Amino acid sequence: MTKTLLDEVAYTMEAPECLLSHLPYLLQDLPSLSGVEDDVVDVLCEVGLPVGSTVLDLGCGRGDISMRVARAFDAEITGVDAHPPFIEIARQLAEEAMLESRCRFVAEDLRMCLAKPARFNAVLMIAVGPVLGDSAKTMSMLRTVVRDGGWIIIDDGYLEDGVPPPEDYENLLEQKAMEAGLTRFGDAIVARRIRSPAWRSFNALALETIPKRAADLIELYPELKDTINQYVARQFQEVSLMDGPVIPALWAIQKTVD
Repeated sequence: MTKTLLDEVAYTMEAPECLLSHLPYLLQDLPSLSGVEDDVVDVLCEVGLPVGSTVLDLGCGRGDISMRVARAFDAEITGVDAHPPFIEIARQLAEEAMLESRCRFVAEDLRMCLAKPARFNAVLMIAVGPVLGDSAKTMSMLRTVVRDGGWIIIDDGYLEDGVPPPEDYENLLEQKAMEAGLTRFGDAIVARRIRSPAWRSFNALALETIPKRAADLIELYPELKDTINQYVARQFQEVSLMDGPVIPALWAIQKTVD
């Protein structure tokens, strides 16, 4: 990976580069890296993703959502993540779950993946952040790998109306502006989930388990104490923001016929 890509992986994971190799340990108690796996399956059921579909999971992490979708829809999944340790875990978990024939995991910059000629029934971009730009720029790239009539599932956040963005969240938009970008090319929002119970349960578990793993990690790497504590504080800060002015949302957008 290039330095630029490492920077972006660190930004997406909200961790400095020196902690990236330790994230599997810090996050090992969580059922996924986003907490929205139930919502993803739910919206794909709602929009009618056909059994046997092909699905691209960008920023797939440990493959948690990929494997859930593979089971639920007997789907063929291509999972892409730029952090090789997560891909190694995803491959191992898929083999243990006997899903290796349906889940292919690739360590790659997702932008390189989007440059390849392929068309999927659905594309997932969950808890990745604005690595492709704003919502309109992101859609302009994602829709190129989705079949006409297929779906793009995006997990992101927006600001409450009239609320200025918090520090470090300057690029966040209000809902109307966010959704205008998502539908910039004539596509339709066909499902939406906002602050779901599953998301709240996931955050509660994260704030319970990550500090415990962080304390253990500090004992092993005392020189990283300040960095680890800052990472933990960042998790509490983000959950607080998303219980306030930042509204987490999951959208399903159906691609119009080009």
